[in-house]
Amino acid sequence: MKKWISLAVIVLALATAAVFGYRYWQNAKVHPSTEDAYISGDVFSISSLIPGRLLTVEVTENQQVKKGQVIATIDPRDYDAQVQQASAALEEAHSALATNRAQIAQAKAKVDADGSRLALARLNLQRFSELYKRNSVPKQRYDDTVTAEQVAAADAVASSKALAAVEANMAVAEQRIKVQETRLAGAELTRSHCTVVSPIDGVVSRKSGQPGQVVAPGQPLCAVVPLHGGHIWVEANFKETDLRRIRIGLPATFHTDVNPAREYHGWVESLSAGTGAAFSLLPPENATGNWVKIVQRLPVRVAIDPAANADRSLRLGLSVHLMVDTLGEPRAVPAAPEAAQAGLR
Repeated sequence: MKKWISLAVIVLALATAAVFGYRYWQNAKVHPSTEDAYISGDVFSISSLIPGRLLTVEVTENQQVKKGQVIATIDPRDYDAQVQQASAALEEAHSALATNRAQIAQAKAKVDADGSRLALARLNLQRFSELYKRNSVPKQRYDDTVTAEQVAAADAVASSKALAAVEANMAVAEQRIKVQETRLAGAELTRSHCTVVSPIDGVVSRKSGQPGQVVAPGQPLCAVVPLHGGHIWVEANFKETDLRRIRIGLPATFHTDVNPAREYHGWVESLSAGTGAAFSLLPPENATGNWVKIVQRLPVRVAIDPAANADRSLRLGLSVHLMVDTLGEPRAVPAAPEAAQAGLR
């Protein structure tokens, strides 16, 4: 009797295990899941655009910062001197232009005066020519009139050329002003880079800048990690055998090891163009005699519902257990990822 009871218990246990195994298998087909998933996000590296000595560093590690908040300041004295020098050069160019305009006015007055003298000389030449034909004036007086007309004509030509030269100098002076204005704008722009600000709301991380440190352009001072909106997502690595039913826009749920009881929501945003092995530093060499098939994993990017992370509790690098609901209503997404979907059909 005991043997029959033991056999019945074993059969019942096996049947229960089979039922639960079958249900788990069916659920896994409809809800593919993975624990090879982590929180990823954008990391904005904050660096200086100009060389100089750090005057102040206004933030600390793990500090919350807002967009436009000052991160650090660079000693501006050298750049202030460049701005003053460019400003003085611009004022000098304006003074040169004013002088050139005065010279143009003077040259125009001389052109007018020489033109009047030339007109008078030609009138006198015409009058004395008539008198000379009638022998009313001596030849010397007539020759003097001819000479005076030629001199007046030469002076008129010379003054006209002088006016043209001064007007050409004015064009050069105006161009010099534009150059100095550009130089001043560049100096002021460079001076503005002495204040390093945050490009986005986020949390300060990897702070390395210290007051008194001499930094080079592009040298990282810290990083700002935004923990909101589309700047944070889940990078889930699904086995290729699980990708058959995963589509862009399908809803997904996940929880972290920090708080397994809290459930977050999101949706499949995109599928990677290749597996992790394809983009590794040393891709595997499959054309060998001892090849063994290994199931590959494809990175799948899952967007996080902003409402689910309203308190910004998720942090980069946290381990995630994620599940995709293949029977859920797909979310409307841009048409760009359709090629990735087509490749999996």
